[in-house]
Amino acid sequence: MSLEYDVVIIGETAAARTAAIEAVNLQARVALVLPQSSVQSSSDFYLYALTQIAKSTRSNRPGLQPPSSYPWQYAALASQRLEQQFSPGLLAERGVDVIIGNGEFCRRPQLAFNVNQRYLRARGYLMATGSVAHEPSIPGIEQAGYLTIDRLSGLIDRKIPLRWAIIGSELIGIELAQTLAKLGCQVKLIVETTQILPYENLETARLIQAQLEADGVQIYLATTVWKVELENTCKLVLIEDESIDVDEIFLALPDQPLLQSFNLDGVGVDYTDKGISIDKRLQTSHRQIYACGSVCGNVLGGYHGESLTQFEAKIAVQNILSWRKTKINYDSYNNLPWAVYTDPPLARVGMTINTAINSPSQDLVILKQYLKTCPQAIIDNITSGCCQIIVTHKGQIIGAEIVGQNAPELIQILALAIQQKLKIADLTAFPILSPSYTELIDQTAQSWYAFDRTQRQKQPCWRKLLQWWK
Repeated sequence: MSLEYDVVIIGETAAARTAAIEAVNLQARVALVLPQSSVQSSSDFYLYALTQIAKSTRSNRPGLQPPSSYPWQYAALASQRLEQQFSPGLLAERGVDVIIGNGEFCRRPQLAFNVNQRYLRARGYLMATGSVAHEPSIPGIEQAGYLTIDRLSGLIDRKIPLRWAIIGSELIGIELAQTLAKLGCQVKLIVETTQILPYENLETARLIQAQLEADGVQIYLATTVWKVELENTCKLVLIEDESIDVDEIFLALPDQPLLQSFNLDGVGVDYTDKGISIDKRLQTSHRQIYACGSVCGNVLGGYHGESLTQFEAKIAVQNILSWRKTKINYDSYNNLPWAVYTDPPLARVGMTINTAINSPSQDLVILKQYLKTCPQAIIDNITSGCCQIIVTHKGQIIGAEIVGQNAPELIQILALAIQQKLKIADLTAFPILSPSYTELIDQTAQSWYAFDRTQRQKQPCWRKLLQWWK
């Protein structure tokens, strides 16, 4: 049995569902194949919901009492509600033909995706299968047992562990470490890098680290786990000169692309262990097959990000359905907002502070304002954090970073400013509510005038006359 579509999308990820909705909006016949072996996208929803409730439910229990299961149950309920917005039923109502089952590509008599004895033929195919937890190479960890993000929600069915070791410097580990500490757990975060958040500037990383330590997280930097042993009901994590006794281990290591069992070799799709090879049109070595998201190994600012995968998903669908292909400017990835949901959260867009500091160009200015000057922050007694905006000497905004309350929401303003090619002076013309956290951006932008006056005073008279004449 064969079925004809305009586009067939494979994967149970946010990118796959974004692509399916985009295809429907473009009035295409679309099939979404949900492989039964893929990772549930609700895993990220679960951790985010758990993180948010931890901010307002700090544990004050003394001693070694087991953590309450209520926050975990609440997070499960919240993630289920979030997942319902993208349920197969709702997608079907919008016109997506949802097919559940494992399948593979076949090339004869013509290219098709075979699932449940049905051959799905289309103008183009999109691989958006995402990634899965990397198999660890730590001796003894398989025998001792460990958790990854897709297994985290299963804890509500058993006793919540009290003592945790989180191994790895991925964002998910940093977020979870602070969340567990706020919920009353004893947490040890072990990373091989010399700082947490290795892609951020040192000041930002230290600010987040200080907050984690204040919340009770014990952090081991530049530390390698040599071995894990199981002793009675406890797990021993052996590092260089210490043995850490814990109840549970969570791995926060880089994921690996989900590529197996799709017969990519059989249809001539090139890939490596880092992901599927694609060009700037998101097209693989087979002209009808496209790929997007973490299955390609693409990252945003050093980390996997939903904004990147959803951006790619829309472009890939448009290229499949149109004869005129759009090339992705990978430099534009930097203009997508990105955040880590610690407390306080960190968000940035565009050029990073590290890049600006290390740039050989003398045409960059970093404007900085601390959160303690923001009236709303003073009222809320939240004074830890800052806003930094990177501009050229002509005032063009090319990057920004915010650490502090509401940072993920505030960064959207600066992302829009970069997209619209606004100058820093344009931000000062926006009407700002007071008191509000938006004033932090306005205060940072206002500091441009002090820098501009200083620069004008240093200019020779003939240049001042030329600028006045213009």
